[in-house]
Amino acid sequence: MLARALPLLAALGCAGSGLAQERFPLGVLGGEAMVTAGEAFASVTGVTEGASGSVAGLQIGDQILAIDGARFPAHTKRVDDGGTGPQRSLGEALDDVADREEGRTLVLLVRRPVDAGSEGREIELQVELPARPGLGGVRAAEARNALRRAAAAQLLRLRHERGHWDAPVGLTGDRVLTAWAVVALVGHGDPAHAEAIARAVDWLRGPDELAWLPEDLGRGPDGLGNWALAFTSVALAEHHHATGDAADLPVIARCNRALASRMDAEGKMGHDVSVGYSGKGFNVVNAMCQLAWAAGVRVGVPLDEAAWQLSLDQLAASLDPNGGVRYWTMKGTGTGDASLRSSSLCAALTLTGQRPELRQTLFAYLDAHASRAREAHAVGSLGMLVQAPALFAVDPGAYERFLAEWRWYLALMRGPDDRITYIGGKGNNGGDSYLGFDKIAAVLALHLLAVGDGRLLIAGSGD
Repeated sequence: MLARALPLLAALGCAGSGLAQERFPLGVLGGEAMVTAGEAFASVTGVTEGASGSVAGLQIGDQILAIDGARFPAHTKRVDDGGTGPQRSLGEALDDVADREEGRTLVLLVRRPVDAGSEGREIELQVELPARPGLGGVRAAEARNALRRAAAAQLLRLRHERGHWDAPVGLTGDRVLTAWAVVALVGHGDPAHAEAIARAVDWLRGPDELAWLPEDLGRGPDGLGNWALAFTSVALAEHHHATGDAADLPVIARCNRALASRMDAEGKMGHDVSVGYSGKGFNVVNAMCQLAWAAGVRVGVPLDEAAWQLSLDQLAASLDPNGGVRYWTMKGTGTGDASLRSSSLCAALTLTGQRPELRQTLFAYLDAHASRAREAHAVGSLGMLVQAPALFAVDPGAYERFLAEWRWYLALMRGPDDRITYIGGKGNNGGDSYLGFDKIAAVLALHLLAVGDGRLLIAGSGD
C-alpha cells in the first residue's frame, strides 16, 4: 500500500508544467518520485509500505542523489534527452541490481531536509532488493515474460463486465482503449485470453455490427471520433489476421468508409467530422487513417484509392527535412512530437509496399529519434504503441534499440507488487488521461514487449 503519497492524478498525471517536472513510479524500490529540469536528483513523493525502499528507511521528501556512489545527471526538458537524468539512471540501476543472483544490496545517497527551508543533510540508505530478472541482463527473456504476465493480468482485471475497457471520457475513449487492449492481447498470443479478446472484439463491432456508427457515416460520434474509428479498424484487422474471423471484415470496411467520408477535397482531416483548426487539418488523424486503410487492405478490405492518395499527398507535403511528419503541412511546425504521425505512416507504407523511399525516410527518423517516442502530442502512449511495431516490421534490430532506449521506463513501470504504473512524457499527456492511466499503462507494457514475437500484422507478420 502506498503510504502518504500525493493523490494519484497529481503524482502520475500530466507533465509539462511550468517547472518542466515529470512524475514517475520507483519500480521495484516501491513508491513514487518527481524530477525537475535542471535538478540532479529525484524527490520522493510516495513510499510503498513494506517495499524495499520503505524497509531501508526511504521517506517522502527525500531527494535521491546517487546509487552506489554514482550521482545522477540533471533532468532536462529536451525531448531528445528522453529519460536521461535521474529517471534513466535509477531505472537501469535498479534493473541491474535486482537481476543479480546475490549481492542485491545497493546504497542510495539521499538528501533529507532537517526542517522546513533547510538544505538538509546527506545520508546513505542500504537497500536490499528482491530478486527480479533484469530487462538488460542475461535473463532478459525471462524479465520480459514476467512483465508481460503482470501487465496482462492487470489489464484483464480492469475490464468492464461487458468485456470492453472503460475510459474516463466515454464511448470514443472506450473504443481507443479497447482497440489497443485487443492489439496487445493478440500480440501476446496467450490462448487463455481468447475468450476475453472475442468479447472485446464483439463490443468493438458494436450493436448489429455497425461499429457504433449511424447510417450516415459522416456523422458522429463526437470528440475524437476518427481516432476511435481508425484504431477499431486496426484492432479488428489484427483479430482477423490472427483468427480468420470473417465477421471482422464488414466492420473494418464500414469504419474505413466513414474515415474516407470525413476528408475534405484537399485531403485534410480533423478529430471528428469537421476538419477543424481553421481548416488546417490535423496530420495525426491522416496518418492513423493510412494505417487503418493499409491494415484493411492486408486482410482483404477494398481500398478507397482516391482517399488514400489524397491523404498520402497531405502527409508527404508535411514531411520535415529531418524525416518526421510535421503537425501541419506548414513548415516550422516541428517534429518533436512526431512519433505517432511518423510511425503510423511508416507502418502503413510497410503494409502496402508503397513508396519505399518515403517509408525508409520515416523509418530512419524513428530509429534515430527513439527517445522522442512518448512525446506524441497529448497521447504519448499511442506514439510508443505504434512506433514499436513500425520499427520491428522494417528491422527487428531497430526494435531492440528502441527497447534498450526505454529499458528504464519498463523497469520503473513494474512495482514490487507487480502493479504496472503509467509514466508520462515531457509534454502534453492529457490524452492519456482520457484513456485511464492504469489501463493504458498495462496495454503499453504488454504491447511493447509482445511486438517482438512477430504475431502482429502491423509488425510485419505475414510478409
